[in-house]
Amino acid sequence: MQLNRSIAFTASWKYTFLIALILGALISFILIFLQPFDTYQHNISNKNLLLSGYGLCIAIPVLLIHFPELFWYRSQRSKWYLFNELLILAVGLLLITALCFVYNNVVINGYPVTWAYFWEWLMTFGLPFVPFIMPVWIYLRFRFSGVTIAQDIADMAPIIIEGENVNEQLQFTPEQFIFAQVQSNYVDIYLLNDQKKAEKHVLRSTLSALVDQIPHAEQVHRSYLVNPQYITSLEGNTRKGAAVLQHIADPIPVSPKHFKGLKSYLQDRP
Repeated sequence: MQLNRSIAFTASWKYTFLIALILGALISFILIFLQPFDTYQHNISNKNLLLSGYGLCIAIPVLLIHFPELFWYRSQRSKWYLFNELLILAVGLLLITALCFVYNNVVINGYPVTWAYFWEWLMTFGLPFVPFIMPVWIYLRFRFSGVTIAQDIADMAPIIIEGENVNEQLQFTPEQFIFAQVQSNYVDIYLLNDQKKAEKHVLRSTLSALVDQIPHAEQVHRSYLVNPQYITSLEGNTRKGAAVLQHIADPIPVSPKHFKGLKSYLQDRP
């Protein structure tokens, strides 16, 4: 699994609120209408209202983690990686579990918060809901995610690529980079030479390694890394699209999420 693989990100607060609402409503529906853990045997006043409060315990953490994840996303020049997503989901699940535990103790049962009981509560009540929450949460984040491409690469330092072979090194400016394509254990890197023509360089490396070393490039496909500055137009549609690059004869395939992001980028580009 390539943890530094570039993926789309749910940057919109509107969609984040929608995701929080859907997840909260899902848990409330399960607790009120399906009544797991034999809750139908307990007759307490305002039972449905109290059970629906667990929906807030889901929604609030989803909203809270959007503050740090949005800051993290912007600090990476509007890029989001698989390891970012996995970490945010793990932290979010931990916050949800902790808040549900506190709510269960204080509001539902009227007990003081005793963290010594947390592990037992987690195994008995928390983990059974993970298969309901996580797949839906992951799907919704993917469904409402998008790609934002930075417009400006000015003032970026020269880039030095270290290959896996001994003394294998390639140095160039951000403006020289056109695109890179993975070929088994090697990567073809196309740079603009002094004659303003594309020149191919081959290094023993991986595309995921280049993602870290070429910060302004976009991984528009599992096998391609592209400098968006050289994209002149898009061909096809979201399902099967391609990007036309300056100095390159053949179009570059583009994934559906990046197709939308590149389309917005070209529309907003001066």
